[in-house]
Amino acid sequence: MAKKRIGDLLLELKGGPGGLTPDVIEQALVTQRAEGGRLGEILIKMRAVTEDDVLQALGRQLGIAFSAELKVDEIDTDLATAIPIGFAKQHRLLAVRREGEVAIVAMADPLDVGALDDLRMQLSVEVRPVLVPSQRILEVINDVYGRKHDKGGDLGDKQDDEDEGGSEELVDILEITDEAPIIRWVNSLLFNAVKERASDIHIEPGEKEVSVRYRIDGVLYESRQAARQFLPSIISRVKIMAGLNIAEKRLPQDGRIRRKIAGKDIDMRVATVPTVKQGERVTIRLLDRESVLHDLADIGFGDDHLRQINELIKKPHGIMLVTGPTGSGKTTTLYACLAKINSPDLNILTIEDPVEYQLDGISQTAVNEKIDLTFAAGLRSFLRHDPDVIMVGEIRDRETAEIAIQASLTGHLVLSTLHTNDAAGAINRLVDLGVQPFLVASSLMALLAQRLVRRLCRECREVYQPAPEDLASIGIDPATFARGKAKRVYFKGDEAWAPPAGMLFRAKEGGCPACLGAGYKGRTAIYELLPIDEKIRHLTIKNSDAQAVKSQAVQSGMRTLREDGAQKVLAGMTTASEVLMITTQDTE
Repeated sequence: MAKKRIGDLLLELKGGPGGLTPDVIEQALVTQRAEGGRLGEILIKMRAVTEDDVLQALGRQLGIAFSAELKVDEIDTDLATAIPIGFAKQHRLLAVRREGEVAIVAMADPLDVGALDDLRMQLSVEVRPVLVPSQRILEVINDVYGRKHDKGGDLGDKQDDEDEGGSEELVDILEITDEAPIIRWVNSLLFNAVKERASDIHIEPGEKEVSVRYRIDGVLYESRQAARQFLPSIISRVKIMAGLNIAEKRLPQDGRIRRKIAGKDIDMRVATVPTVKQGERVTIRLLDRESVLHDLADIGFGDDHLRQINELIKKPHGIMLVTGPTGSGKTTTLYACLAKINSPDLNILTIEDPVEYQLDGISQTAVNEKIDLTFAAGLRSFLRHDPDVIMVGEIRDRETAEIAIQASLTGHLVLSTLHTNDAAGAINRLVDLGVQPFLVASSLMALLAQRLVRRLCRECREVYQPAPEDLASIGIDPATFARGKAKRVYFKGDEAWAPPAGMLFRAKEGGCPACLGAGYKGRTAIYELLPIDEKIRHLTIKNSDAQAVKSQAVQSGMRTLREDGAQKVLAGMTTASEVLMITTQDTE
């Protein structure tokens, strides 16, 4: 009996009203005759069918099983990784498990007979294919080989610090076939940091061992240890990857690594510093260059703050400062503001240290102090380029502050950051830098303080009835809360997070696999927005202290950091303990 053609099988699967039609098949056949190629691939490009549909049809035609899913836990890691990862990715296949003398192999192209023959030779067993979508195979390949990579990361007796990646060529770190133990160990360190969503890696020397800690959602977790004897080799390996001088061990050094890790383009900032007894320590900050820029509505602004911010960033001139400690998300907020107003009719220039995201339509410059390209020098040059909006990564000194203020007074919108504990403190900080109070009062239009709190894991969060003292600690009146009358601010997606009436959410002890056992996954920001009105300007010119400015702002309706955090607790985004950990008690 003749086998049915793939087109007929697809019509059986997807034919009918609103589905695949013979006319579409005929159109695809015409394309095939003109350009060549497989009918299934042509139909996928035409968006007439999906890859799953084609694989199902091929499975029926060839008598091969089809599965839309491929679970990592079902993979025999030793069997799968016996095949080189490059071969597996090239042919989109993965050895799944043994069944007697047969190896079950997931593959996306059942007509790749040559690859199956190669597999038989490599595994020395017969192989039986199962059809799985190619994207799912690639995802599982990264996960399975990454686990094996980690298990194979134990340090042996020999080290080879030969460089295979000082250049900018982006080769996936899992595809590096070098068997040197130190190289494998460092690569697995980077791979697992990306997999676990770490923002920083700390390699710290001790008296008897080298300790590695990851910072995940702002909290440090110990990841692994290595024998002290391997410290010089580990440090040298990282230095080689970052293009640093491996012979210089007395001075701090800064470098950069750019690699593809598990399919992601990762930029890493490397800093080394000598310690008194133990030797050098290394900190690596990771930045996913492919991260999607957040919209202002997605980073934690309440609807009232969002309206104010949208009005502020559309003003033709003035300064808006975002304040907070290092790592509090200030740059992410500024990028979200720039993305909101970015349009062909605006000339937007930025000077940053470093440039964290690359934005289309915006001219971005990186600080380079080795050639005296500082914030002040870049900002001074920008004024000759007819800008409409200027973003300065950070105001660190009097010169930068004065140029930024002059730019705002001459018709430019200036966005920047400053290191202070709250919004009101930014005014005194500018005066301390040497800027005259009347210049500060006339140029500032708003101050925005922010902190990051961990988000509850949506997979395992627990509902509970809070004790009155827990509510009072973050400024919520227990009686009002019990009656369901607590004042609430609306946040985007609020309805998806909100707990039942009279209840709150808390982190589950021990968490779940989705949050790596932490009970929290990801972070959101809490804000304190202080618009500069006439009363605040009057206090600024009088050089009043930060407490007087804050008191006046609260009287005018400003929501403090702790109050905004309390609103996010009521909305089910975070917990009272998270808010208490990073905010101070509000004083009248």
